[in-house]
Amino acid sequence: MAPEPAGAGAWERLEQLRSFRFALWFHTDMPLPIEVRFSGVRERSDREAWSGYMRRRTELTKVELRAEGSEQYERQASGWRRAPRGIETRVLEQGGGVFHGSRLEFIGTERGRYLYSFKPDLPIVDPTLTKRLSGVMEVEPGYGLPVRIYCSDSAKTAEWELRLSRYNRAGSVVVPYEPAMTIDASPARRLSRADFSRAVATIEVRLAKLGWEYRLRRTAKGLALLLGQPKPRRELQWLFSRGSVEVWQGHWVRGGESTGAAAEVGGDASRRVVLEHPLAANEGLGAEVRAATPLAASLVTSIAAPDTSRIAILLLDSVALSTAGRAPDGGLQFEDIGNEDDVRVVAALATGGVIPADFTIAIRP
Repeated sequence: MAPEPAGAGAWERLEQLRSFRFALWFHTDMPLPIEVRFSGVRERSDREAWSGYMRRRTELTKVELRAEGSEQYERQASGWRRAPRGIETRVLEQGGGVFHGSRLEFIGTERGRYLYSFKPDLPIVDPTLTKRLSGVMEVEPGYGLPVRIYCSDSAKTAEWELRLSRYNRAGSVVVPYEPAMTIDASPARRLSRADFSRAVATIEVRLAKLGWEYRLRRTAKGLALLLGQPKPRRELQWLFSRGSVEVWQGHWVRGGESTGAAAEVGGDASRRVVLEHPLAANEGLGAEVRAATPLAASLVTSIAAPDTSRIAILLLDSVALSTAGRAPDGGLQFEDIGNEDDVRVVAALATGGVIPADFTIAIRP
């Protein structure tokens, strides 16, 4: 690769790698003597591992960090502490920021590598902007990938170095996970291997639609769900239910009518309905959530309302949850299911498919 394109696109090519290793080191004498040294791995999935130390004067502190997406974890004596992700676990931003806005000038070849000079932007080692820093980037010419960035002042009172290696061969990063609650779930009846796998896949679809932060693991008895935030038992029971969501046409129980086949809506004995025939189920409902406030949410379906002498009833696994009024833009609007989170779970069930059997759940203390 010629020098000009190799230097111009080196950082962009680094960003596209599956993984790479890095070693970052810097020191400065102001505003106080400090030295930092890290090594780690970055994966293209936006996971990073950092291990090293920070020295302030004579005080040495070991640091171990893991990061994924918008969160990072720092190892402490009590375990991993989760926090919003910062620049300290973003190696691409740290390295790219050093020469951002500066022109890379090709200055020759050394040890088979292209060299480019630039004026670095490094407030971390020059917070007062009084040092005359210079920078050099070394690029491997065969692939056009950066190998080393080194910056310093002439007296070497401030130095900053980033080394890069093992492109696409750096290994994987394991990110810790500290759950807010853990749920053990097991099938209510014995399932074949195929049915169990189908149930797991469907539950994962539901969780993805809900956007919950989770880890789902198989166990000897079924599944273990680790959640980043606590959830009410009702929503968890729905999550692990068969998830058959239906809308039926029916009528309110009339005076003198036999109530043997009547269903209580929302568990209210004063609101009993007789189911006549189904109108639609699950994916055929076209279900979506509408919420004026988190406490005033409704499930809206795209199916047409029955005639005025009949009502529409929403059922979850044969349990009547709600009756509908006509939505402003047509369809049916079920308003008394629960809060917004409750309604979102029902919508996820409706659009996520039915599993072969319910799962019983136990919440770990």
